[in-house]
Amino acid sequence: MIFVKKGTFVLAGLLSFGLVGCSSQQTQQLGLRSSTVYSSPQQMSNQELCDTYVHGRDSVHTRFAIASEWSRRGLSIKYCKEKNQELFITTAVKALAGISSETKKENANAVQPVQPVAK
Repeated sequence: MIFVKKGTFVLAGLLSFGLVGCSSQQTQQLGLRSSTVYSSPQQMSNQELCDTYVHGRDSVHTRFAIASEWSRRGLSIKYCKEKNQELFITTAVKALAGISSETKKENANAVQPVQPVAK
């Protein structure tokens, strides 16, 4: 059985609570979002796409594949900068409240699904 001091739990709690008040940009500066992204561009979150395409985070996929998915989703540099500066606690509260981001508009150039032909 491993015994852990109470102070360790308190320190871990304070550190995790402190990170909730950070933005993605601040966690990047701390080196917490510096690992290579291994998932395919279709499976990346918008934040991972922004990190790799706009902010230069390493990925095992080509920049062309990431740019293709970035434009397919209709992301913009403005959207990426806003999301990068948004606090994690704000993101969590918006998700719990069901508030979606109104800043990301539907891109007219995005790939649309094929409509069936009427007979």
